Amino acid sequence: MLFEAIPLMISTTVTYMEDETQDSISYMEDFMRPKIIWGEISDKSKFAFDFRGEYIPEATTFYMRGENIEYLLCALNSSISEWLFSKVGTTTGVGTVRWKKYTVEQLLVGKPTTWEMNNYMIYFNKLKNQNITIEEFEKYCDDFMFQVYKLNEDEIDYIRNREA
Repeated sequence: MLFEAIPLMISTTVTYMEDETQDSISYMEDFMRPKIIWGEISDKSKFAFDFRGEYIPEATTFYMRGENIEYLLCALNSSISEWLFSKVGTTTGVGTVRWKKYTVEQLLVGKPTTWEMNNYMIYFNKLKNQNITIEEFEKYCDDFMFQVYKLNEDEIDYIRNREA
């Protein structure tokens, strides 16, 4: 096996009007925690990390929280993720990709070593503290994911130069 995969666990909460009468609405705390947010329709991967616990009431916005979400931000925004998603995702019919929950869950995400994860968290914290730009973080993530997946130069060139 070249790499170990991390299963994506995406939770969605659907509430109905009658749920308002419940004594406890503990699921609301989930929206206030750090999470990954993404929209369904996009020309490329555009996963964002919510550091402040915002709630975005938009019909085609998805939330992901749980273990390893800091790392999953990098993995999902990488060019490898875009290439993999092009194999399992659907389109709108005019070429724009639909990043639906059930297709995002089908992505295989390589599992980094403890050493790789520790190094990644240094960069993640730099992003969180605004010590690097988003562009610098994206470049780091691409290079980092090539390392996690153990790609050779030909494979990296193929991913980088693929036609959209």
